[in-house]
Amino acid sequence: MAKELEIEYKNLLTKLEYQNLLEITNLTKENIHEQTNIYFDTKNGILKEKRQGLRIRLLPQKIEFTLKVPQKNSYTYLEITDILNVFDLDKSLEEQIDSSKSEVLNYLANENILVTDLKEIGSLTTKRAEKKLDQNTLLVLDESHYYGVTDYELEMEVLDSTIGQKTFENFLAENNIPVRPAKKKIARMFERKQQIAE
Repeated sequence: MAKELEIEYKNLLTKLEYQNLLEITNLTKENIHEQTNIYFDTKNGILKEKRQGLRIRLLPQKIEFTLKVPQKNSYTYLEITDILNVFDLDKSLEEQIDSSKSEVLNYLANENILVTDLKEIGSLTTKRAEKKLDQNTLLVLDESHYYGVTDYELEMEVLDSTIGQKTFENFLAENNIPVRPAKKKIARMFERKQQIAE
């Protein structure tokens, strides 16, 4: 179980920009891992209203149950994460996660949201490459697939928002990448799912 403050800047990329950045940063297929995010909310979308995101992330070596809670600005989140031993897509959260041991569910309970209120709202699979640019900056390049869409995104996770924003802006400028603000993955996935349902 962990709580940490995450400061990240995001920018959508074209496929060509994504491929160029992989090459420039010397990231190869060996550096890319696949992860699947399964997103949850209440029936009436309380988490969406609060701009919070709740997901199970299936990684090659572990399974994370994470709640992202927005902080004072649009690029800083409190991340509350439980590590799970297993997760079965055919079973409910309630059947698999012990509420008494979950920091995520404890936080939600304090917001009057119970595990029984939560339902799956969609999923997304990402091929992710990461590279530390310096001790304060992690570069993340994502190719995400959801409901017939593939998109490409650059994320920059930083320890200091003032220095981090400048680093992010400089990185985009140095690589001739236009600023294309990116919504959170959960928002992009959910919008696409609603489009195809219409």
